[in-house]
Amino acid sequence: MPSNPGELLARHDPAAWTRTLAYRARANLAFDARAIDAATPVMLDTTVYLDALKAPGLPTAIATLVARNVVLHCSIACAELAVSVGHLDPAHPRTAGHRRPLIDVLSRMAPTRIVAPSADAWTEAAVVAGILARTQGHAREARRAVLHDAMMLLTAVEAEAVLISRNIRHMDLLLRFRPDAQVLLYDRAVTT
Repeated sequence: MPSNPGELLARHDPAAWTRTLAYRARANLAFDARAIDAATPVMLDTTVYLDALKAPGLPTAIATLVARNVVLHCSIACAELAVSVGHLDPAHPRTAGHRRPLIDVLSRMAPTRIVAPSADAWTEAAVVAGILARTQGHAREARRAVLHDAMMLLTAVEAEAVLISRNIRHMDLLLRFRPDAQVLLYDRAVTT
């Protein structure tokens, strides 16, 4: 049963957040894939799907974790991938080459492994995204991105999964509101 929206609003009192948040040092963030137990499910941020499709692919430690652990798919990430499928111009000569891999990724997702944010997650994510939009001075597009990232984070919390993301800056800020969330961050793989 969803919580009272007022209770969710009280969890993150907007009046308590009045200053711009500074980004933390990397040493204070979770980058060690070895710290994730094999029995813990993982949820993938949209960045993971996209990085897996591009050369050089995912960093080895992240690819190993994704292959080893149960993978849950957040409906928000599914939507972000699907909007790209719809947005690509059918008349552009490179569209087919970009659209097909996205469709393949979406087609391989088992429906039983797709998790949607609850009503509570939507409300809490909206409050947090609003606070960050104000305190960080986010432009319109950044507001939507941080809202989506907040919903993915809270969906992972509800599913008791570790959210894997390359979106270091957003996750750093979001973890201030939900330090109980399990997040694994990574940098884009580099070619050698």
